[in-house]
Amino acid sequence: MPERFGRKANPKTAQRSILPWKARNPMKLPVRVLIVEDLPTDVELAQREIRKVLPQCEFLQVDHEEAFMDALREFRPDIILSDYAMPRFDGMRALALALQHVPETPFIVMTGSMNEETAVSCMKAGAWDYVIKEHIKRLGSAVLSALDQRAVKQEKLQAERSLRESEELFRNLFQNHTAIKLIIDPDTGRLVDVNDAAVAFYGWSREEMLRMRVQDLNTLPEEEIRKRMDDVRNRRKAHFEAQHRRADGSLRNVEVFSSRIEVKGKVFLHSIVIDVTERKQIEAERERLMTAIQQLGEIILITDTTGKILFVNQAFETITGYSPQETVGQTPRILKSGVQDEAFYKNLWDTITHGRTWKSRIVNRKKDGTLYTESATISPVKTPSGKITHYVAVKRDITEHLELEAKFQQAQKLEAIGRLAGGVAHDYNNMINVILGYTQMAMAQVRNHPKLYEQLEQVLAAAHRSSEITQQLLAFARKQTIKPEIIPLNASIEKSLRMLHRLIGENIELAWHPGKTVGNVYVDPVQLEQMLANLCVNARDAIADVGKLTIETDRVTIDDAYCKSHPEALPGDYAVLEVSDNGCGMSAEVMEKIFEPFYTTKEVGKGTGLGLSSVYGIVRQNKGFIHVYSEEGKGTTFRIYFPHHETPGKILETRQTVAPVKGKGERVLVVEDEPMLIEVTREILKAAGYVVVTATRPEEALQIVSSDTVGFELLISDVVLPEMNGKELAKRIREHLPDVRVLFMSGYTANAICHFGILDEDVDFIQKPYSVASLTAKVRSILER
Repeated sequence: MPERFGRKANPKTAQRSILPWKARNPMKLPVRVLIVEDLPTDVELAQREIRKVLPQCEFLQVDHEEAFMDALREFRPDIILSDYAMPRFDGMRALALALQHVPETPFIVMTGSMNEETAVSCMKAGAWDYVIKEHIKRLGSAVLSALDQRAVKQEKLQAERSLRESEELFRNLFQNHTAIKLIIDPDTGRLVDVNDAAVAFYGWSREEMLRMRVQDLNTLPEEEIRKRMDDVRNRRKAHFEAQHRRADGSLRNVEVFSSRIEVKGKVFLHSIVIDVTERKQIEAERERLMTAIQQLGEIILITDTTGKILFVNQAFETITGYSPQETVGQTPRILKSGVQDEAFYKNLWDTITHGRTWKSRIVNRKKDGTLYTESATISPVKTPSGKITHYVAVKRDITEHLELEAKFQQAQKLEAIGRLAGGVAHDYNNMINVILGYTQMAMAQVRNHPKLYEQLEQVLAAAHRSSEITQQLLAFARKQTIKPEIIPLNASIEKSLRMLHRLIGENIELAWHPGKTVGNVYVDPVQLEQMLANLCVNARDAIADVGKLTIETDRVTIDDAYCKSHPEALPGDYAVLEVSDNGCGMSAEVMEKIFEPFYTTKEVGKGTGLGLSSVYGIVRQNKGFIHVYSEEGKGTTFRIYFPHHETPGKILETRQTVAPVKGKGERVLVVEDEPMLIEVTREILKAAGYVVVTATRPEEALQIVSSDTVGFELLISDVVLPEMNGKELAKRIREHLPDVRVLFMSGYTANAICHFGILDEDVDFIQKPYSVASLTAKVRSILER
């Protein structure tokens, strides 16, 4: 028996889906849906999908032929959905009956599975569409599409009827006119008639265009198109511009002259369309070119053949300060700086008057008197016959570029020197470590020989001095292993003031002016003290006798504009440390080299040339930057910028001297590829009471561990080794000895245990060169944890 179903659905969701179809569908709602299906579950699935897109619908289910025929007569469905195969009825039979009795009603076949051949057969037999039940979610869109197709067919029939009614309307005049003409129904926007010129212009056939609306041609929103049609209908005439689409997808600019006409009491719009695309393109190109010229960052200047200025763009005023009103009618001599001689300008004129392009740099003067350097290209403008009519100059202000280029070259130079210095310091540290170790052990054995002990003290002092030099080299190269902390800048400087007083002596006044809002910085406190000492010593040496040294702090905010001219800076808040003196000052030539290692203006024996280079390295390694201001005879100021940190800092306690500590017989494995250094390390640890086993290569160390039956309490390894780094070696050894403790040693930072010179957490490390006391204390502290 047929079964009717209600039409409950979510009207908000479904309304959005039905709107496009409803706009074209001439039927009244509700939509009547006939479902030919024997399975209730499949019927429910179909209803659910259809209700999503058609909230106002009525369903009827049948499952045999008699009920199907009754439904066609009495239910009069708007659309039919049929299963392909059923026990008492099949979809192909239902399709045949539908085509015989209601051929205009859309028919969609639903099936559990369907191959391509069956689907083609259904479509050839007259089905409008087919839906596989596995993809039942497609049913809603298929139903809407079928209903839309039906509406289109009905519209076509209506259009054909309308066409017949207007066939004789101004036929000869309309069709044979060379202008593009359209007859439009203002109620719907439908194209009632088009002439041959319109067909040729738009590219669609006449039949295609008569199925279209003016909305399909015009790119304006439908509301605006409808408003314009209403204006013509009410005012009888109108003129406007628009963009129309053509069949090939192109857009054309058109002028439309539209008027109202009446045929048998029906109002139509008669529109004449004129293609103005080429004219608009020429106007747009001219406007685009002028806009581009005005907005260029480079100067564009056009003169006649005598040099009189005819045009300048906005960049000319921005760069030079002269407005177009002040410039037009003048000659480029208003910018003349006097830097170039007459021969320079004679060469320029000889080049361009002979039809060639002139390129060079030139120094000019702005309206305010400032000199600037520009890169200029001046070209002659010629007629097709080769006659010169104008000259056009394209000029770019490169003053700032030249300054940045000089800074970049200096930075590259310092970077190259830094890499070299870092490499030298690494090898140098190993040798100093051997000297320190053996000297300290020898001194322990000759305490009863004062003369020899004193001589060894001199050797030790020289080794320490050499170590300081390597540390300065490493600081410049930014290869020191550092432990930055968030510390209050003012308090840290105040702790160093007594030491700085001793360094500069009594003849020099030390003034300290702390800023009130300086706050905290993230730096290595040891490096901060080292940097202050070097700056103060440099200031002391620049003051011949009596003078003044001033240390100040402040807090500043740096913006993007500042960063453009100072590429080493980043925007943000900075704590500034300023060290000034009233000494002899420096020339510009000296200032260019002051951060280079070993460069010094001091007498032989009075400086290593590493103090300021190490300051530069420390500042850069701690994410800061440095500026120098100096004038001969007046003094020098160093301004150092460190990023500001809000987190509360701490004041470091004074570092305590570490005394040598004895071992307790623990077994220590030492891995170092420098034979002399590994030997002195073995002697130091052995003398301190440890059992020491050494290896010069990682593979050798792994073999020792794998064959050893006792085990080791501590691994001491260089970070940089052949075959693998120290961190990887420690990982491999811990596979055999999971509880072994590890102490890394190196003469400079290594990425294996550091990132940008900052020691990784939970890593024990000792810096080369190390003393007997520092090594034994470090080993003991690790083993006692």
